Amino acid sequence: MSAEKVGIGEIEPGVLKGRVVDGKGTPLAGVQIVADNQLLYNSNLIVPTDAEGFYRVETNVAATFHATATVTRQYNGQTYSLDLAPDDDMSFAGPTGAIRNFTWKLTGQKADGLGVHGSSVLIYLDNRDPQDPEAYLQDENVELTLTPEGPLIDGSQGSTITRKSTRTGDGSGVHDVPLGRYRITATYEGRPLRVKPRNRGEYAPEIVADFETIMTGIYQINLELAL
Repeated sequence: MSAEKVGIGEIEPGVLKGRVVDGKGTPLAGVQIVADNQLLYNSNLIVPTDAEGFYRVETNVAATFHATATVTRQYNGQTYSLDLAPDDDMSFAGPTGAIRNFTWKLTGQKADGLGVHGSSVLIYLDNRDPQDPEAYLQDENVELTLTPEGPLIDGSQGSTITRKSTRTGDGSGVHDVPLGRYRITATYEGRPLRVKPRNRGEYAPEIVADFETIMTGIYQINLELAL
C-alpha cells in the first residue's frame, strides 16, 4: 500500500505518519501506534489513528525509531490485542521521518519473522487406543476441523479449516488460525475423537471454543482428545 494511494504524500522531516486498514482496505480508527525510541528507555511516542485510519507523530529528536501498531477489540466477552502488519518494518532516524502503513492481517508470517498473525489450537492426545492396547497414538495423525461460529474478530466471514496436526515450539496442533469462535471436531486416521477443553468439562463429539489469553498478544485454544 503506497503513500500516494492513501493520500499521505511525501515523507516529512521529523514526522512519522501513515494509515491503518483492515484486510478489505477499510480504515481503522483508534489503533495504537507506537514509535519506539530505540536510544532512550521508556521514551516511546504513542498516538491513536483518527476516524479515517490516519496518524501523525513528531519524531524530530536525535534518536532512531521503530514503528508498531496494535488493535484492541472486544470479542465474545473477551479483550484481544493484536499486532498489525507494517508495509515497512525498518527503523528510521527521527529527524528524517518516515511513512509506515499498517494492515490488520489474521494469518501469515509477521514482518519480524518471529511468529505469525494467527493463533494456535493445541492438542493433548490420550495416546491409548481402546481397541488395541499395544498401540500408541501419534499427534501427527490427528486431523482437526474448525468451523467458524459467526464472524471472525475483524468482522469478516471465516472459512472452515480442516488440517492435520503439526508440531511447533508451542506444541502439537493447528497453527496460524484466524482468531474467532469455532465449532471443533477431530479424527484420528478417520476415526472420530472425543473433544473437551483442557483440564475441564466432559468429552463430547464436538465443542464450541474461543481463544483464551495465554499472555499479552498470545491466544490459544487447548484441547484434550481421546478415542
